[in-house]
Amino acid sequence: MKQTTFDISFYCRESKANREGLAPVEMSIIINGERCIITLPRKEKPGEFKRNLHSKRDNDTKDYLLAVRKKLGEVQTDMMNNDLPLTAPLLKDYFRTGGVVKYTIETLFDDYYATLRKRIGVDLTAKTYRKYELARDRLFTMVDKYKPLSFLTNGLMKDFMASLNRDFDYVTAQSYCQKIKTVCLYAAANGKMQINPFFDMHLRKGEKNIQFLTEEEVMAIRDTHLGNASLNKVKDLFIFQVNSGLSYCDMAILVPEDYQVTEQGQFYIHKRRKKTQTFFTAVIFPDGVEVLKRYGFILPILSNQKYNVYLKQIADLCGIDKPLHTHVARHTYATMCLNRGVRVEVVAKLLGHSTTKVTMHYAKFVRKTIITEVDEAFSFAWESE
Repeated sequence: MKQTTFDISFYCRESKANREGLAPVEMSIIINGERCIITLPRKEKPGEFKRNLHSKRDNDTKDYLLAVRKKLGEVQTDMMNNDLPLTAPLLKDYFRTGGVVKYTIETLFDDYYATLRKRIGVDLTAKTYRKYELARDRLFTMVDKYKPLSFLTNGLMKDFMASLNRDFDYVTAQSYCQKIKTVCLYAAANGKMQINPFFDMHLRKGEKNIQFLTEEEVMAIRDTHLGNASLNKVKDLFIFQVNSGLSYCDMAILVPEDYQVTEQGQFYIHKRRKKTQTFFTAVIFPDGVEVLKRYGFILPILSNQKYNVYLKQIADLCGIDKPLHTHVARHTYATMCLNRGVRVEVVAKLLGHSTTKVTMHYAKFVRKTIITEVDEAFSFAWESE
């Protein structure tokens, strides 16, 4: 067991004296090389404080500091009784509150998730935050959230992973574990935990099976009249996505001014992705342009949830035996480009990927050598406006 080193000293600094010559008494605590300063609710004249501190006789200053040491000892005892790690930041917090405030598993998640909520809309999406909530809720089915953090052991985390692997696919299980690990790392970094319970667990993101449609399946959807106005609008949105590669959230915020056209009549969009703020240049294929013209370049957007519900109905009506959702359209666009020989670096720019690493998930479906760019690959005959 690692030996804990502990050192305490008191100061009354001349540099902090006020107009009356009084300065706050400070307590310096060093635990295992980590230091914190606690300003005590007492002021003295620095010169008198120093003389009283080193005097061989009892005095009011020494009595006060003795009482402070006693209180500090009581806090240390309470921390040990509550299975809390003895760290300088924790000791400082609990000393200032007058004793130990029990820091539970629930408290840890509340603290960390409060920081996550502040990032929503900045560098974190509401959808990703929801995944953190799902990971937490899953953990709370296995552990009493009112227990102290010491209850989060390495063995418990391995049981948690085994449970996830039994009920979810590999990628989802690893993702949930990674999110809980992030919370534990936050606790360790802030002195709430002595040992990260994931210390010997190596998590990998893995790779999901990318779903996409063949060009024949896309044509089957495009050419099927569904006999329902709502379904036909959703079909048009899906065909536009397949022919532009846009995600749902980027498609939902399009305005007529976003569409640009080259001298050759080729339509494209150049802007930042809503999710990552990465620039993309989406080349819109002819079927996508046809959809835009049908709606006067103002697409009939509906909620993502309703969109996906309608897509399931469309899959049944068109005889598509693959799960149909908004991401499938984006995957299909990328796969068509790669299969036609568009370089992976170009596809990354089309989709707005910051690196080609994400784009390479689609590359395993490529059966042709990468030889040409978008126009050459598809041999589109663009009509000038």
